[in-house]
Amino acid sequence: MTQANHLACGDIIIIALPDHKPICQIKEMKSTTNEQKSCLIIGGGISGLIAGNMLQRQGIKVTILDKGRGIGGRLATRRIRNESYGQGVFDYGAQFFTVSDPQFQKWVDQWLEQGIIKEWSKQLTNIEKPCYCGVESNRNLAQYLAKDLDVHLQTRVIKIIWEADSWTIETEKGHGFQANILIMTPPIPQSLALLEDSDITLPSPIKSRLEQVTYYPCMTVLLLLDKLSLIPKPGGLRLKDYSLAWIACNHKKGISPEGFAVTLHSTPEFSQNNWDTEDSLVVEKLLKVATSWLGSTVVDYQVHRWRYSHPKTVYGELYLPLDQPGLLIMAGDVFSAMPSLDLSLNLEKATLSGLAAGNYLLQKIE
Repeated sequence: MTQANHLACGDIIIIALPDHKPICQIKEMKSTTNEQKSCLIIGGGISGLIAGNMLQRQGIKVTILDKGRGIGGRLATRRIRNESYGQGVFDYGAQFFTVSDPQFQKWVDQWLEQGIIKEWSKQLTNIEKPCYCGVESNRNLAQYLAKDLDVHLQTRVIKIIWEADSWTIETEKGHGFQANILIMTPPIPQSLALLEDSDITLPSPIKSRLEQVTYYPCMTVLLLLDKLSLIPKPGGLRLKDYSLAWIACNHKKGISPEGFAVTLHSTPEFSQNNWDTEDSLVVEKLLKVATSWLGSTVVDYQVHRWRYSHPKTVYGELYLPLDQPGLLIMAGDVFSAMPSLDLSLNLEKATLSGLAAGNYLLQKIE
């Protein structure tokens, strides 16, 4: 995985969104040269990583641009170090995932075989299904998927331009990338804003449909404790409280052996009502509920706000292909037939969207 800053030229740019049936007729793409095809993907979440792996396995050069400091989107892990109390390792985005689709199960079986993920427990959902997480961390799964791809982190795209039969991508730092196909995987409001800033007009019915997609927010608190928490094994609890939805002990989960790291996820209602509240007050409010599960002193903490935590409404199809002004595909967890009440299925939905987008492109370039 590299972060070289240069002009990447090729034939394909991908914007990742969930599975779908084509809305727009996309012209067959025929190779006119012997040069290696290439694909540019905006967004380094699971949808983009899955699509990127599929395309690169077929000899297509894949480049991923992501504005974050770490790859993986909501496969997010962070560390808090303290001289006296060690290093806490926190999964602070997606906590675990489950499987219901055979396509996704094939990938999960490979990750299990490679020792990248493990079964955490069957007790974390209402139905006793295996709940999986990364062996070292959930971000480790994203890093595994990105290891053979050309990834540019801390690279914010500010404009996309279609000219001379290719997309030109401009970044905040003044770097440029080019390709014939673009895949976008950011949250829909961010993708729509980028298209508008780039003076790219979507067909009115499609734009209206995308604008109806909404998300739940989530405020996450990372607590480094002075001793092991009282959270029972396997280390994760769903709570029925107005403010706190989830509490997890990353030490008992097995990813934070040197520090007692606890992750708190607030409810959407609490997040919405306290979005602009100071971090210290957010922590104070959530600790009123969490304290009985801690039995320990908090020695350090951090707060992270997920504005687009998980879909409230969805697009209804697995991906969105467009051919005007150029070939552009959107993918992600909102590209699904129905919203999920079970958050553990969102990673699967995002994966299936990436698979569908990748398969669609591979058929077009045969």
